[in-house]
Amino acid sequence: MFVFSILIIASMVLGACAKTEAPAEAPAAGEKLAVGIVLPTKDEPRWIQDETRFKDALQKAGYTVEILFSQGDSAKEKQNVETLISKGVKVLIICPQDSTAAAASAEAARAAGVKVVSYDRLITDTEAVDYYVTFDSVSVGAAQGQYLVDHAEGTGNPLYLYAGAASDNNAFLFFEGAWNVLQPKIADGTFVIKNSAEAVALQDKATLTRDEMGKIIGQITTNWDFNVAKTLAESNLTAAAAADKGKVFILAPNDGTARAIADAFAADTAVTEYFVTGQDAEVASVQYIIDGKQSMTVLKDVRTLVADAIKAAVAFLEGGKPEETTTYNNGVIDVPAKPSAVVSVDKANVKAAIIDSGYYTADQFTGLEEGAVPGKETKLAVGIVLPTKDEPRWIQDETRFKDALQKAGYTVEILFSQGDSAKEKQNVETLISKGVKVLIICPQDSTAAAASAEAARAAGVKVVSYDRLITDTEAVDYYVTFDSVSVGAAQGQYLVDHAEGTGNPLYLYAGAASDNNAFLFFEGAWNVLQPKIADGTFVIKNSAEAVALQDKATLTRDEMGKIIGQITTNWDFNVAKTLAESNLTAAAAADKGKVFILAPNDGTARAIADAFAADTAVTEYFVTGQDAEVASVQYIIDGKQSMTVLKDVRTLVADAIKAAVAFLEGGKPEETTTYNNKVIDVPAKPSAVVSVDKANVKAAIIDSGYYTADQFTGLE
Repeated sequence: MFVFSILIIASMVLGACAKTEAPAEAPAAGEKLAVGIVLPTKDEPRWIQDETRFKDALQKAGYTVEILFSQGDSAKEKQNVETLISKGVKVLIICPQDSTAAAASAEAARAAGVKVVSYDRLITDTEAVDYYVTFDSVSVGAAQGQYLVDHAEGTGNPLYLYAGAASDNNAFLFFEGAWNVLQPKIADGTFVIKNSAEAVALQDKATLTRDEMGKIIGQITTNWDFNVAKTLAESNLTAAAAADKGKVFILAPNDGTARAIADAFAADTAVTEYFVTGQDAEVASVQYIIDGKQSMTVLKDVRTLVADAIKAAVAFLEGGKPEETTTYNNGVIDVPAKPSAVVSVDKANVKAAIIDSGYYTADQFTGLEEGAVPGKETKLAVGIVLPTKDEPRWIQDETRFKDALQKAGYTVEILFSQGDSAKEKQNVETLISKGVKVLIICPQDSTAAAASAEAARAAGVKVVSYDRLITDTEAVDYYVTFDSVSVGAAQGQYLVDHAEGTGNPLYLYAGAASDNNAFLFFEGAWNVLQPKIADGTFVIKNSAEAVALQDKATLTRDEMGKIIGQITTNWDFNVAKTLAESNLTAAAAADKGKVFILAPNDGTARAIADAFAADTAVTEYFVTGQDAEVASVQYIIDGKQSMTVLKDVRTLVADAIKAAVAFLEGGKPEETTTYNNKVIDVPAKPSAVVSVDKANVKAAIIDSGYYTADQFTGLE
């Protein structure tokens, strides 16, 4: 069972937005030892997932880590490395944008005493690489060759060879691995090569030189192009006699070419059966395997690669050396390595290797149950339905849910609704049919999701409403959320903490009157501010309705509605700025000077701050926010916004997992409050929020791993 530690950093120091204030340097957090990581881009899910796993694992081990992205730019990569070196990192993990260009960065790190781990791609032309974390391309080819050997019987089996691009070194490594396995079975007559005279001429040679492989690849290259692969396969089949067909064996270098080649062989009526290899476990090829149209693929699970990179980093940090089983020559030295394991996947193990392992989700495929053998018995199962796979937030949630629950010994399946309530309902039904014991669901539509929750309840499944509350049903067992009232309270408290004396001008702004959360945020703020309005610390300057109610500690919904009707921004930046400018135009000079502003979220906070900053009669302002948007974090660094409220979704995931595990172990999650969903009061323990201003922005936002330093300027 997981124990999750949540660090809440509360700031109680001054953070006013004076127009002449210069950005303050955020203090560096204490480090046990530091790891710096440079990844290629934040625009691809693969690297977001890697980022998430690196952060979580290294921070859990007690090491401070900072991850920067090169965004496809070698110059940016070099700048990132220099930044990390300046911060004293002890280990640098880098996936080079350009293997040769990265040599200079590696040498700079080496000169600073930093251990350099080349990740996924090898840095070349330098001595300054201490370790290489990679999948072994030779072993990939060997797995492909072994699959064909394992399924061949007798002698004279037709063998068709295909390779990648002759310009790609990996194509040679893949072919080398396959040849090492296939050649003995070619020599003994098990296989007969049918499409390469060069390969036939060399078939008795166990080890090929680079030039010899080049001659063969020159005849069988697909150039990694699906159309080239299909055309070549069709040409080979046209030239082949009927005796060269029947039951055939095909070495295809990767999944894309495998599908193209498979289509060509499947269309030839003289081919009665074929076995074709692949590589990369692409979604389309996994479907082909399920459908019986591709025989196998080689899964290179990037989660394994991350884990092995972390092992290497920790070994260096602890004064040791990572395990070495081989070396890779980078043009200058032989770089130590222990290649990460690869997995051969076919129809027999596709569910266990691809779905049960969490690499993909079942909803990405059709016919899975018919096309795969059952996976291992589950301890207890958790089903999770998230809104979309098209936003990084939900990919990160998916990654954390999978890793944590699987580590705890629980099988989990995560499906995505893709913004469609009908798809959401289908996903829930699928998970119920698979016997899940706990359903965690972030509803696409709170009311529409009621039917799904009721179906789960009827099947004896515990329902955890995640991030958004399912309404209009009794069938919700627990709610995992950030407390909107506490968000408003944090905003109000910030203003109170920074006010001195009496008569401080207070400007109130709220979200949309049509949004229930706007009322909850305002309620939380009012609970804190009202006593300080009543005692004269603050004087409301922009709402007659609020002034009329200022002596009332608790407001009804209707009373809040009257105030919000005067101060609503409708969550629109332009509306917010226009309203602020109107308020300032109407205000006397005495209502300005040093002012305090309740802004409901970050977008409106920036708009309102811009309006107040432009008014020459405003000498200083304190303005609240919410969401820790990148733009507002930059405003805080620059002294243009006072604070924001960070709702760290990592905390929300952790709390959802705690709730699920409590149910799975026969207990109940901790309850500190309830939320009415129009039918029942749903038990909950709201996840913690963090008040962030200039004093703790680095610790709360960067050191915690929520964002990376390269997203901001002036941070130091």
